[in-house]
Amino acid sequence: MSRSLLKPKKVLQLRPRPVAADEPASRVAIAVRTHLSLLQGYADIMEGLSPELKREILCVMAEKARELGSALQPFVDQTPAGRPAIDDYRRVRERTRQLMTEYRHLLGRLHDTVSEAHGHVSGAGGTLG
Repeated sequence: MSRSLLKPKKVLQLRPRPVAADEPASRVAIAVRTHLSLLQGYADIMEGLSPELKREILCVMAEKARELGSALQPFVDQTPAGRPAIDDYRRVRERTRQLMTEYRHLLGRLHDTVSEAHGHVSGAGGTLG
């Protein structure tokens, strides 16, 4: 019998199986992996090259880094469109203040009502609860 039939193969999958390519995050992850691999490759081949060639490679690396940044931009976008308008924030803050004021007022009334009810029960000789 051959050796491969006696011993099962142990294969460790280093990369996860491909996810549906139509998912934007999956496509970006593939692009990031590709760009990083290219940048690493460019850095590796730069050793021992002339300054002129190193400069050309660095220019290519800069372009790849820009492409990488562009691919990731939608996930870190901090433009004004990505944030609520300051007027919305102010409106929400003011409404929160109004609600907290109303809450404190109602809580005070509840305490008064409970104290009053407790006083009526105590005055009648009974217990509350």
